Amino acid sequence: MKQKILYIGVAAVLSLTACNDSFLERSPQSINDKTFWNTPSDLEAYVNNFYGWLPSGVTSIADGESDDQVPNGIAQYFWGQFTTPTPEASSWCNWSKGAWSPIRLTNYFMTHYQTVVGSEADINKYVGENRFFRAFQYAGLMRTFGDLPWIDKELGTDSPELYDPKLKRYEIMDKIIEDFDFAIQWLPEKPAAGRIGKDVARHLKARTCLHEATYYRYHTELGWQDKAERLLKMAVDETDAIINSGRYEIYNTGKPEKDYYEMFVMEDKTNLKEAILSVTFLDGKRKHGMSRTLWEANTGFSKNFVEGYLCKDGKPISLSTYYKGDENMRNETTDRDPRLKQTILSWDFPTRVTLSTNDSTFIEEESKFIDQYCYTGYKSIKYFIPTDKAFEANNNTYDGIAYRYAETLLINAEAKAELGTISQADLDKTINVLRDRVGMPHLTINVGFTDPNWTKWGYDLSPLLQEIRRERRVELAGEGFRWDDLMRWKAGKICDNVKTYVGKRQPEKGGKYAIVYPNYTNEDYSYEAGKSRTWDDRLYLRPIPTAELQRNPGLLPQNPGCLQSWYTSSLPADRNRS
Repeated sequence: MKQKILYIGVAAVLSLTACNDSFLERSPQSINDKTFWNTPSDLEAYVNNFYGWLPSGVTSIADGESDDQVPNGIAQYFWGQFTTPTPEASSWCNWSKGAWSPIRLTNYFMTHYQTVVGSEADINKYVGENRFFRAFQYAGLMRTFGDLPWIDKELGTDSPELYDPKLKRYEIMDKIIEDFDFAIQWLPEKPAAGRIGKDVARHLKARTCLHEATYYRYHTELGWQDKAERLLKMAVDETDAIINSGRYEIYNTGKPEKDYYEMFVMEDKTNLKEAILSVTFLDGKRKHGMSRTLWEANTGFSKNFVEGYLCKDGKPISLSTYYKGDENMRNETTDRDPRLKQTILSWDFPTRVTLSTNDSTFIEEESKFIDQYCYTGYKSIKYFIPTDKAFEANNNTYDGIAYRYAETLLINAEAKAELGTISQADLDKTINVLRDRVGMPHLTINVGFTDPNWTKWGYDLSPLLQEIRRERRVELAGEGFRWDDLMRWKAGKICDNVKTYVGKRQPEKGGKYAIVYPNYTNEDYSYEAGKSRTWDDRLYLRPIPTAELQRNPGLLPQNPGCLQSWYTSSLPADRNRS
């Protein structure tokens, strides 16, 4: 039975009044500092409000800015169709009052908690939560902008720190690690249901270390390759600690054709061992509407993404005798990695189930896979329940997964492969545990094949890392990781491939691929400079709003390429398909 996990909201306590500086807001006006900061319970009440920053854990359509998913209308930043933002437009680039407010709130805690009376452990548990959330927020800003000012205390309108210069991102990273390490030291090993503990902090630290290590390694223009090894070892240490704790395991009931899908739609995930942190939804208390949202998502997976799945013999479609071609959905999904049919809508998955009569409907005409909500024909079904009840607006109560053990295993494998220390035993504890769930052959150290269609990253990559990256793409499909992966691997240019924004073959149209953006796509799917999507390296970091640079020259220089050359395309967002 689900446990009731209700966070005590303190929205009124944390109400703020805006001022002119993006990362400065006045003190929370509803707090009486003389009476509030007394007991550990006050600290708990304050940090409770931060739990809304965590992922809801019920989406599989979060990769629209990538080569994996294709929204019905173009993602404008991804397509380079933005100018350097003014203050009024700064929200899209994430340099806004809303983006910096979490830093302000966590720093307010750090300034005031010292008056609390209690044991060191009781107090530092909540200081650890607060510092975890500060690290969590700063890591997101760092991924977005790179170099940043580091603000770690409450500021006033005349604080000289408002005009501090940026620190290099590796210096910001050291500060983030300090916060994560404090959290790991003081958070409980076995937290109360619904609260973060050591393992959540370990997981987020490992994720951030892997991101930065690979960013430094592959963005050779920075000259920071020597800083990668230390961070990779941290990622390994933290994920090893989680793995060796024995508290987590991949959900596997011996049903390879169902377990991956059924884990996501499981109603009560309170005791799901794959969830490092589950997110509880309760009837009458807190609901979501993801099933209906997924059906009306206005996006779909790309042709390139679907082609990346291996066949059931563990070989790619370029080499496997099991591959039946892509003439229709049945052929394309048969004898593939079972996660494919548990990720996209296929011919034998019901589109609707009427509970009162136990009737099910399926797509019987190939052309019906493409509809007004999915122009590619590859609709996501992760977290989708097809019942008529589940389809009611905001009537879903199946829990989410904020942080999933599967990602922990993928971090561990990739970090060890990057270090060159990975063994077959490591693969068997990580990648192959994921493959066991779906009955796929094990990945071996020597891989055993050379795929002519391996991604051309723009640099040499070992066969093993090619396959680990493939595994990550498949296992975490649609969960919102792909953009950050492309950024850290310096892989934006792989999105110049037209197959990353077309859909399935259409037998009724002579086998042509579904074209989502006709204005940007040639009839023969060939790449054409000036028409096809073309990556620009300035997209690796978002621009700082011009008004912020004028207010604080210490934020200069602007991020690379985000100057007068930043353009707004004259082409409209293309919503016509064929």
